[in-house]
Amino acid sequence: MAARIRRAVGMCLLAAILPLSGCDDTDGIDAKDRAAAIEAARSFEQAFVDRDFEAGCEAGTKRLLRSLGADTVAECIEIYDVPPLRTYSYVRVSIGEAVEVPSSGRHPAGIGLRATIKRGQPDPHSSHTALRLVPGDKGAWLVDQAAHLIAVEDSDAEGTDAERRTVAERTDVEAVRAALEGKVTTPG
Repeated sequence: MAARIRRAVGMCLLAAILPLSGCDDTDGIDAKDRAAAIEAARSFEQAFVDRDFEAGCEAGTKRLLRSLGADTVAECIEIYDVPPLRTYSYVRVSIGEAVEVPSSGRHPAGIGLRATIKRGQPDPHSSHTALRLVPGDKGAWLVDQAAHLIAVEDSDAEGTDAERRTVAERTDVEAVRAALEGKVTTPG
């Protein structure tokens, strides 16, 4: 019991000292920007889980809307606003580590994150998406790119999906960078 308490105190002390020490292993991302981007990604994914399509569509850039086949937020809402096929016992959104991503194709440099949506019964499943967030006009972070990541268990047994399986086996950071830099074939 005493060892657990010492470990807990040590972890709390370490958590308090690291931000003050200037030690930052977050790939050069400002702590405030990192926190804001993580919250923006979580809000974006949660809006679609909650079927708040207006909030979800407004949280994307014009480039993202066009990639979805919409020119306006109203058209984006129309695309998503269809009756759900099922309801699930629970749906949870989690966001991975923030990483700097360089510009790629038509997408500017920004912050990349892995968003995971885990759903419960009747058909438990997790889906993973690499998101590129960029600063918006009013200082808010907006989703500029979304690339679906195939989990290892979702790839086919014959190996025709080897490129995606390789990405799924990488760390979150590597998978996000590869997907957002176009080094693998992913929708979005």
